[in-house]
Amino acid sequence: MAQHADDPGRAPGPTARGSLDFIRFRDFDTLSLRQVDELNGVRKGTAFRHFKARRDALVEGRDYFHLDAGAHAGFIGRLRRQGRIYASTRHVVLLTESGYRQLSGASVSDG
Repeated sequence: MAQHADDPGRAPGPTARGSLDFIRFRDFDTLSLRQVDELNGVRKGTAFRHFKARRDALVEGRDYFHLDAGAHAGFIGRLRRQGRIYASTRHVVLLTESGYRQLSGASVSDG
């Protein structure tokens, strides 16, 4: 069965690309901010603070996708049920590889 382009796919787990389970969105492998926090072993909200600090330098549609809660309610609900986003998340930011690389250079404390 073919998946919709915005389908989060299967539940999290190891993938062929390592231990990351990317969220496929509009032909991009992306990571949620929760996944970035977990990947880097930092506290909840650290990736969000890095994102906010670098947002002006990032290009939506290339470096990240902002998913509005109303427009993407079903997709966001699936991500929440799969544990890919924080339970309290309303709107979702998905980072592409280029966005993640730019955030990894941000100088925002994880405190």
